[in-house]
Amino acid sequence: DPDLIESERIPTGVKQWDISTYARLTDAQALTEGVDLTSVQQLSTNTLQLTPAEHGILVTLSNRLVRRQGDSSVISVAGRQIGSSLRRRMAKDVIALYDGFSKSIVGASSAMDITHFRGAAAYLLTDNNTSFGPAPMPLHAALHIEQISDIIADLTDPGTVASSRFGLSADMVQRWWRGSDRLYGIPIFHSGNISRDSGDDAKGAIFASGALYMVIANDADVTEEDDNSLRAREYGIFQEWAEGERADPHGVEVFSDAATTV
Repeated sequence: DPDLIESERIPTGVKQWDISTYARLTDAQALTEGVDLTSVQQLSTNTLQLTPAEHGILVTLSNRLVRRQGDSSVISVAGRQIGSSLRRRMAKDVIALYDGFSKSIVGASSAMDITHFRGAAAYLLTDNNTSFGPAPMPLHAALHIEQISDIIADLTDPGTVASSRFGLSADMVQRWWRGSDRLYGIPIFHSGNISRDSGDDAKGAIFASGALYMVIANDADVTEEDDNSLRAREYGIFQEWAEGERADPHGVEVFSDAATTV
């Protein structure tokens, strides 16, 4: 999910970063020759302030474990695990922002279908807000895999007669799941870190990349430290970032059923 939104690296020594979004000016006027243009427009800005917070994880490997398991194996596994852990934390921070979009479609215990998807696309590309205007392309859809499954079912299941599948329907059945499918020109991404709630519903989103924003303060800092009294070695990874919503009209929350199909 962090790859689907806009992000930037802030300079060293900067504590807080301001992301400015400028409101549209009024439409240009038709002019009359010899008549002075007296109406002057002013730029209006909405500022999102983000202050990066530190995130990290430590894992401890005893010297005895390393000797018995083999240095190259257990240490490399630990490195992959802590790297994946930090990446999941970043992804879940972005996913948490989906709940903040004012526009929400489908609803608890209801399955998502193609009508919801095209409705969300139409909403985002409509001039719903005088300040922000229509959502700029490209749009992205980040969904739970069961939400995606419901869309595919709506596209490919014409009933009990399998022979009636043709064209897009047949292609979707044959090539499920490639990970690169598009609907209404919008790429659909399986967001593996979206969880179900107690009612087996999940919250994904369809949004413009600029609707959400992330600032990153540093590269991931990998540490290694011996603990002689414990006869062990600590491995850690740490990074600072912050995320926020930049343009509410440019995103749609998808809150729908994500119960297990089988």
